[in-house]
Amino acid sequence: MPELLIPAGDLERLETAIRFGADAVYVGAGPYSLRAQVSGFGNRELETGIKIAHKNKVKIYLAMNIYAYDEDLSEMIKYLEKAVEAGIDGVIVSDPGLIHLINQKHKKLKLHLSTQANTINSEAVKFWTNQGIQRIVLGREVSLAQAKKIKQENPNIEIELFVHGAMCISYAGRCLLSKHMTGRSANRGECTQPCRWEYRMKEQNRPNEEFTVEQDWRSTYILNSKDLCMIEHIQELIDSGIDSFKVEGRMKSPYYVALVAKIYRKAIDNAPHFDPEWKTELEKISHRQYTTGFYFGEDDREKTDSSKYIRDYDFVGVVEGHNENEIEIKARNFFGVGDELEIIDPKVDEIRRFKVNKIRTIKNEQVDKAHNEYHVFVDSELKGKVSKYSLLRRKR
Repeated sequence: MPELLIPAGDLERLETAIRFGADAVYVGAGPYSLRAQVSGFGNRELETGIKIAHKNKVKIYLAMNIYAYDEDLSEMIKYLEKAVEAGIDGVIVSDPGLIHLINQKHKKLKLHLSTQANTINSEAVKFWTNQGIQRIVLGREVSLAQAKKIKQENPNIEIELFVHGAMCISYAGRCLLSKHMTGRSANRGECTQPCRWEYRMKEQNRPNEEFTVEQDWRSTYILNSKDLCMIEHIQELIDSGIDSFKVEGRMKSPYYVALVAKIYRKAIDNAPHFDPEWKTELEKISHRQYTTGFYFGEDDREKTDSSKYIRDYDFVGVVEGHNENEIEIKARNFFGVGDELEIIDPKVDEIRRFKVNKIRTIKNEQVDKAHNEYHVFVDSELKGKVSKYSLLRRKR
């Protein structure tokens, strides 16, 4: 069976991914990954994360996929030394210079080639194999038929594909817009996502006149992409021989991590059966319109006419405990007496619901609502045990 590879932006999300079914997780190498702003692991966090993952028989990969300047390389190698000592299972890279240095110093370390390297044909895969690469994350521009052929031509190298999450409108993520407009480079993990911004068109000799590219009142989001979702095509992905199914989203919430891991775990384990409810559940995380990207040609347009996320549910809390009458909750968002909350439980297949009848604080004070960081006990009539670390959501 293929590996289910889930993103982890911090230790909480790493543990969440493991609880909800990940075979492997990938984390950012401090400032040296393409999500550097808030989702990089320091050396101590990384060491802790590796111990947690290995204790649960889950692999952990380190993303070091920025394009490096000379002054970056020595610090990157120092960081990597610590990661190797801690037992990292593989490192995701794109820079040929860094690959060369790693091959000199850590010949036994498993190298994954990032999608940033734009690998979209069989000969390129063979080239990178000769450079010591053991897994290729193909560019998102390939069709599923092309990916299948690449795997057939290169049966001894692992092939990884993205199956879910945000897509970049630029070629394999190599974009200059952010650097040009804000000074923050997308290829250095600092992307400000200008592709999500609204654009209008002006004619050079008519600076005061604006034109919309499409004739509607919303102007245009011509650079903005839909989100990838391949949940309905898991068996086709399995049949193609792909080794690892990758989910995007190291900056997403624990709720996103939990639900996506839970649903794709079900889909992989139950293939070729498909339950339409799985797609319905994925609609309940924050997302843009879904697409199958380029996997089946260009009939399903990747571009969308809005940069807005669809957010129908709020992640409101994490379960800390459950006795006969009360659920102990660490709140992450607002909920109140009378609300119906839904439970995403790592140990229970179905999504259960309960009504909030009463709320009391740890100081035994009765309140009618809870907010972020509240530690409360909720009285409910829920039947059946709720596992610790279950996540709670509320329909907006």
